[in-house]
Amino acid sequence: MGALGKIRNRSGLLLTVIGFAMLAFILGDFMQSKRSGSSGTFYVGEVLGENIHVQNFEKTVDIGIENWKTQNPTSVLTQGVISNIRNQAWNQLTRELIMEEEYSKLGISISDDEWMERISGINVHPEVSKIQAFQDPNTGQFDRTKVLAYLQQVEQDQTGESVRNWLNFQDYLINVIRNAKYDKLIEKGTFINSEEAMISFNEGTQITTFDYISVPYTSVDDSLIDITSKDIKKYYNENKEEKYKQDLSRDVEYVVFSVVPTLEDDNETKKSIENIKEDFANYDDYLTMVRRNSDNTRVMFNFQSQESMKNDSAFSSIISENKGTVIGPYKINSSVYRITKLVDVQSRPDSVQARHILISPTATKNLDSVKVVINNLKQRIESGQDFATIAQNFSDDKTSAIKGGELGWFAEGQMVDLFNEVCFTSKVNELNIIETQFGVHLVQVMNKSKLSKKYKVAYIDRNVTPSTETYNNYYTQAAQFVSQVVTDKNPFDSIVNKENLVKRSDVKVVPSKENITGLADSRSIVKWMNEAEPGEISDVFEFDNSYVVAKLTNVNKEGYINIDDLENSIKEEIKSEKKYSLLVNKFEDNSSLEELSELYSASIVKDVKGQLSMLTVNNLGYVPEVIGAVFSTAEGNVSSPVKSKNSLIFVRVNSQDQYRGEGDFSQEQKSMMDKIKNYAINSAYKSLQEDANLIDNRSEIY
Repeated sequence: MGALGKIRNRSGLLLTVIGFAMLAFILGDFMQSKRSGSSGTFYVGEVLGENIHVQNFEKTVDIGIENWKTQNPTSVLTQGVISNIRNQAWNQLTRELIMEEEYSKLGISISDDEWMERISGINVHPEVSKIQAFQDPNTGQFDRTKVLAYLQQVEQDQTGESVRNWLNFQDYLINVIRNAKYDKLIEKGTFINSEEAMISFNEGTQITTFDYISVPYTSVDDSLIDITSKDIKKYYNENKEEKYKQDLSRDVEYVVFSVVPTLEDDNETKKSIENIKEDFANYDDYLTMVRRNSDNTRVMFNFQSQESMKNDSAFSSIISENKGTVIGPYKINSSVYRITKLVDVQSRPDSVQARHILISPTATKNLDSVKVVINNLKQRIESGQDFATIAQNFSDDKTSAIKGGELGWFAEGQMVDLFNEVCFTSKVNELNIIETQFGVHLVQVMNKSKLSKKYKVAYIDRNVTPSTETYNNYYTQAAQFVSQVVTDKNPFDSIVNKENLVKRSDVKVVPSKENITGLADSRSIVKWMNEAEPGEISDVFEFDNSYVVAKLTNVNKEGYINIDDLENSIKEEIKSEKKYSLLVNKFEDNSSLEELSELYSASIVKDVKGQLSMLTVNNLGYVPEVIGAVFSTAEGNVSSPVKSKNSLIFVRVNSQDQYRGEGDFSQEQKSMMDKIKNYAINSAYKSLQEDANLIDNRSEIY
């Protein structure tokens, strides 16, 4: 039990994506992926005075990338995805360091006895009990002996891989348990008393009906408003702390040279697909031809009825030809050529009713073992045992298992290829074993619809793409643009106008921003901006199908926004203030709403309903100040002037529901407790985060 002792005593935190770790020790394969980033900076950041080394950060990112690839085997790993994984890795590492400090302060830990109880005892953790390898195959219930047997096997693995995977899972689970303990401490420190519940109940149920008039500031002519530079400076000084602070950011302008195919590229694409037309017609293995030659390899070719093809003129015409006929090339849109082949013609049902039993391989049950199990189940059914009962007890497809394995009726093409083909060609009640990416299936067709004539049509698509020569021509245009501005000293804007280009821009770009607005995967431009000086012109940036030249126009330093940049917006604010004052000066106390309506030439909006829990009013929008006035004005009275963002408002209260000051508010109290628990847990971590003095240097590296 020496190795088991080490396993129990190991502590720490798993650096992996939450939710994948509990599967990883069974499936294994935490592989290293290609790293990206600069080696010039040693630390990506600092937390609680402790540096986060770039190597540790990249290891976490690499694991995240491998996990993403495992979970998305057919997807393309883009810069955007990598950026998201980096953000997740940063949040994960910083949280672990912050919480590790907090666990230590509070004495939150897990004893050996508690650990064994959580992985194999009566109080087993759900992350352990839900792992299929630790469940009884007949009942699906957790079996502690399987955990202990697995740990014995771990000791015997000479490669050490099983130990590493288990330790990774153990670290993950320890972190989950400690975090649950911390959250419970926070939760126990929250409470809502009955008085608070009563107030909240009334805020959500008490309704006040009111009338109002809204006098827009635009009703006052601008010529009546005089704004001096002194006014602007005074407003700026009074509001700069609250409104006009800014982080370091930069502004940029740029032009895009989008690479589009030429007529020569179009003709070359048409010629290339024309050259394989004869091979497509003569080669029986059409799928291999498609996979090798089509730019659209993820398509599935199913049998279709003539009716379903009526909206495709090419398909509709080819079904009247002989089997094996190929037509095209023709364009399905402006950028894709296609050749189409009539592969087969058969009489097939429109839909079938089927059921299945799925057995999936695991780390402890390889494919050969799965086939033995599925053949054994087939023999039991053939000997008279009930298919539905066996499906309920053994199938790994739990969704259909509870229905005796039944999948219901389904049309052609709704299932994966091989499963579909077996279902639509098998006899009713025939048992068939097939293998798919999900595992091994025992399939039985229960019923079929009537047969009809169907056609299988396959096709090869070729995208019209720019050639290397075309790319070179566009790059030359972009490089010449740079030369005219940098070498020939021509103004950026004048060359934009001369070349009839469209100038785009992005402002307030912070150093950590992932992309320039309007440019996908453009982090490289942001990195250039972080080091460039105002007025500097970039080299040519290359993206998927475009070249970009950028100009840094401004650096917005950390601190207060320059008053000159705010002059127009401040004028609008002051203008509203002064218009409000002019309008209020016309107001006389004890005026009725009708008199105010006449005074301000504003119509009365009647019978509006308001609640303290809803701070919006129809036609006014979000106006908490109006709702506040409604609930602070006595029934039958007109409120004092209410200043909103765009207008002066008066309200008259018509009626108000009685305030409920007694009764049972326990349900409201429970609802509030549930909300405040989550809020408290999230707020607690935010407070720890603020006190951790986080320093983020990622923008200097990536």
